[in-house]
Amino acid sequence: MREGKSTGIKKRHIIPYLFILPAFIIHMCIVTGPALSTLVMSLFDWNGLGNAKFIGLNNFKEIFQDPLVKMSLIHNVEWLLVFITVPLFLGFVIAILVSQLKKSQMFFRTIYFVPYVISAAVAGKIWTAYMNPYYGLNQVFANLGWTKLANTLWLGNPKIALFAVAFVDNWHWWGFVMVLFLGALQQVDPALYEAAKVDGANRFQELLHVSIPGIRQTIAFVLIMTIIWSFLTFDYVYIMTNGGPANSTEIMSTYIYKNAFVKYRAGYANALCVIQTGVCILLYFLQRYISKKGGMEDE
Repeated sequence: MREGKSTGIKKRHIIPYLFILPAFIIHMCIVTGPALSTLVMSLFDWNGLGNAKFIGLNNFKEIFQDPLVKMSLIHNVEWLLVFITVPLFLGFVIAILVSQLKKSQMFFRTIYFVPYVISAAVAGKIWTAYMNPYYGLNQVFANLGWTKLANTLWLGNPKIALFAVAFVDNWHWWGFVMVLFLGALQQVDPALYEAAKVDGANRFQELLHVSIPGIRQTIAFVLIMTIIWSFLTFDYVYIMTNGGPANSTEIMSTYIYKNAFVKYRAGYANALCVIQTGVCILLYFLQRYISKKGGMEDE
């Protein structure tokens, strides 16, 4: 009897794993396998087509001597600083305001979320046309008499091109952040607000001591995803500037793409991918540590 029971228990433990086995196999083939091959191919000199030549850590030595890698990382950090401030602040403030509405809340949620639905390729091309100095927004500024804005090369000035592209990506991204914050705010227990009012708290104190603590898990999630996606961003930069002018908008993703598919240096591109992944992992754990110390995540 005992042997029969133990056999039945083992079967019950094995059955759940059998259900997830197909998904695990697909994940191994599509995600884990290519990821490990990236690590392996980073040790080779390979053009992506012919035979690969093992060169050890030479690709990584070249990375630390490549000025464009340093420039790309700096641009990624600048991009990150923009995206952990502007869209988060804007999304949170608008979420607070929209949450106060009763009848028209769905209308504003839809309007603000629409840019996120638009394809990055389409939005990038549209905004590239808007920022064209000959027939875009500059002509509107010229008609209004705003000479300085009319003469600005939004995508042609190396000093502002990166921020012009970041503005477009912000336009696309902040509505999604707002919807996340709005959904989290609606899950906060209304009794906490009533208790705060009884204690004499004003709107700002309610925000500081009820709203923000109530959505701290969502804030931590948005921060993590923003940090990771800021170092993986590719579409808007590639579509609008392709890393130009004069590499002023070059980021790690576009530099990896150029090395792999333009310069045919797949081995070097794989090494760059390893470095990029390492930076993302480091920033992820740093953010988790800071969030736990700040009480945004449970221990």
